[in-house]
Amino acid sequence: MVQPLDYHAHHAAFGAYGSFTLGALGKGGGFNVHDGRGPCRDEVYIGFGRASEGWRLLPFSLVSPSDVSAFATCSEDTDAASIRNIPETELSRRLGWGTDTWTADNFRLSIHTPFGEIPDPRRDGWEATGNAMLPAVWAELEFDNSDSTEEAVVVFGTGQGDTGVGPLERDGLVGASRQGREGFATPASTGAKPFCAFSLQEAFDKNLSVRTPHWLGSNFGLTWTVRAGEVKRFPLAIGWHVGGPATAGIATTYAYTRQWPDLESVLAQAVAYQEQAQRIAAVRDLELESSKMSDERKWMLAHATRGYFGSSQLLTTPSGDPVCIVNEGEYCMMNTLDLAVDHAPFEVRFFPWFTREVLELSADRYSFVDGLKVPGETSEHPGGLSFCHDMGVRNRFSAEGNSSYEKSDLEGCFSHMTFEQACNWPLVAALYAKATHDRIWCGRHAKILEGVLESLQRREHPDPSRRTGVPGTDSTRCGTGTEITTYDSLDPSLAQTRQNLYTTTKLWAAYLALEALLDLAGRADLARIAREAALRSAAAVESWPEREGILPAIADGRNVSAILPAVEPLVYPLAWGDTEALSPDGPFGAMVRKLGRHLGLVLDKGLCRFPDGGWKLSSTSDNSWLSKIWIAQVVSERVFGRAPDARSDLAHTSWLAPGSAEWGFCDQIEHGRAIGSKYYPRGVTSILFLD
Repeated sequence: MVQPLDYHAHHAAFGAYGSFTLGALGKGGGFNVHDGRGPCRDEVYIGFGRASEGWRLLPFSLVSPSDVSAFATCSEDTDAASIRNIPETELSRRLGWGTDTWTADNFRLSIHTPFGEIPDPRRDGWEATGNAMLPAVWAELEFDNSDSTEEAVVVFGTGQGDTGVGPLERDGLVGASRQGREGFATPASTGAKPFCAFSLQEAFDKNLSVRTPHWLGSNFGLTWTVRAGEVKRFPLAIGWHVGGPATAGIATTYAYTRQWPDLESVLAQAVAYQEQAQRIAAVRDLELESSKMSDERKWMLAHATRGYFGSSQLLTTPSGDPVCIVNEGEYCMMNTLDLAVDHAPFEVRFFPWFTREVLELSADRYSFVDGLKVPGETSEHPGGLSFCHDMGVRNRFSAEGNSSYEKSDLEGCFSHMTFEQACNWPLVAALYAKATHDRIWCGRHAKILEGVLESLQRREHPDPSRRTGVPGTDSTRCGTGTEITTYDSLDPSLAQTRQNLYTTTKLWAAYLALEALLDLAGRADLARIAREAALRSAAAVESWPEREGILPAIADGRNVSAILPAVEPLVYPLAWGDTEALSPDGPFGAMVRKLGRHLGLVLDKGLCRFPDGGWKLSSTSDNSWLSKIWIAQVVSERVFGRAPDARSDLAHTSWLAPGSAEWGFCDQIEHGRAIGSKYYPRGVTSILFLD
C-alpha cells in the first residue's frame, strides 16, 4: 500500500485534550488546546532554505504576508526571501503507530506520539504516571546538506494565530511560547534561534539570517543552521499547558499540573524526555508493523489512535481523585456511553483503570431509576436502573442524572437512549473486569449489577410472564416520545429501540456480561438468572422473522431493512474471551448460525455494500460509521470465518484520505466523505483487528 499523503492527523498526548494538528496540504494546522471542535488553521512553516534560493516549505500551509494595517507608520517588507512550497510529487509520508514522517529531497520531519501502558494513579499514586502525562509531542527535523557548498537554514514555526508570543526563559533551552499556553523548545546546544514577527518573511533577512524577534507579532518558531557538507538532526518538544479550572459542574484541573505547574516546566521536561519518547514511539511502530493486519488497517488504526488521544482528558479533583473523560470529537460531549463501550477494548489493553473511572463516574453521578411505558397501555410501570447518554459538553458537566443530549417528547434524534445505556454499562464493565480479573471491584458493585439485571428484564416487559428476550418498553423519561438507539441518525429501522434486532442481540450480550460480572462478584444465584435471560434473548433471535434468509431490522412484519449491526454485539464476548458463547455448536449456536447466514446474505447480495466496495451499516441508508463497520468486520472474520475484505479496506482508507482529509480521523461517512462525527475518537475499535 502507498500510504495517503494529504490528511490531517491529531498529534496528541494522552489525557491532555490538545494536539498539534498537521498534514492536510494547503490547510494550515497548529495547536488545539482544551477544545476539540476542529483542527487549527494557523499558518505552519516547516522546511529549509538557502540564501541563493529562499525558503522551501512542506506544503501544509499557504504563507500570508505581513498584516500591519493597524500601524500607520509601518510598511510591508518588500526585500524578503522568496517562499516556495515543496511540490507534492517530491513529498512522501509514512504514518506509524507512534511516528508520522514526511520526507522531501534531503529534508525529513518526524513527529512522535509515544504511548503505552500507564500506571493506575488511584492505586500507585500520581507520581507513578510520570512522563505519560506530559502534554507534549516530539518532532525531529533532519537536513542533509552534505552535497552543498552553501549553508542552509531549517525552520519550524506557526503563525497568524493569537498574539502574546514570548521567548522561553529557561537555562539550557531555546524556545518560544504563546500566552503561556503553547509553544516549542529545543536544547540550546543545537544552536537554535527563536523568531517572531508579523510574517515569516519579516522575521528573516533576505539571506535568511534571523532578525531581532519582534514580539508584537504572532508568527513564531525556531531555526537552526546547517553548514555546508553537514547532516544535522534537531530535536524539538511541542507542548501545551492549561492551568486553573479544567471543568465546571465538577471542579477539576488537568492532572499534569500536579507535576508541571506551567508551560516552561512542561517544555523543559519534554526536552529532557525526548530520546525516551522517540524510543517508545518506535516500539509502537514496530508492534503495528509486525502485525498480520493489512497495510490499510495498520494505517487506519494509527490514524484513529491519534484521534482518540486528541479527545482524551485526565483530570484531578482538589482531593486528588482522578477524573477520566473522552470527549466526543467535534461535538465535545463528555464520556458518551455509546462511545465508551467501543473505546474499552483499546483502553483495557493499555490503561484499564481509565475505563474503570468512567464506569465509576457514570454509576455515581449519571445513573437514575425511571418508570416504563408499555405500548397500548396508559398506566406507568416501575422501571429500573439506567445511565445517561453522556456527562456534559465542552468541559461542563451536566447536572446529576442528566445528559446534554437527551430530551423528552421526541421521536428520533435527541430522544433518550435509556435501554441501550443500561446495556452499555455492564458491557463496558465486563470488558474491564475480564481484562483485569478485578473481583474486588465486581463485588463492590454487586448491588449495581443486580439493579441493572432487574432493569433490563423489566425493559423486556414489566410482567415476567410476558418477557420474550426482546426490548418492548419506553422509558418514562421520553415523555410522549419513544426511545432511540446509538444509531439515531441512520434510517428509522435502527433508531427504534423496541422490537429491534440490534437491541435484541445487544440485550443478549449484556446478559452475558452480567453473568460474567456477577460470577466474579460471587453472586452465582444472580449469574444463573442472567444466563437464563441470555438464553431467552437468543431464542428470540432464533425465531426472528426472515425475508429470504435475511433478518429485518424491526420485527413488525413491515420493515425490510437489512443491517450489519445485527451481529455487532457478538464482538463483546469475543473481546473478553467467551468462545463458547460464539460457537455454532454451543448453547447459543442456533442464534449464532442464523446471524451468520444473515451476515453472509447481506454482504454477498451487496445489500450492505457501497459501489466502491466499502461496507454500509444499513441497506436503506447511505450513512455509515467506520468504527461500527470495523466491529462488523471483526465479527465476520473471527466469529464466522469469512476472509478479510481487501477491497473494503481500500475503500475505507479512501473515505478518510482524501475523503475527509481536513478533519483528522472521522467516523460518520456518506458516499466517501465525512458528514459528521469529525475529529473523532471512536476509530480505536480497529484495535480489535490487531489481536
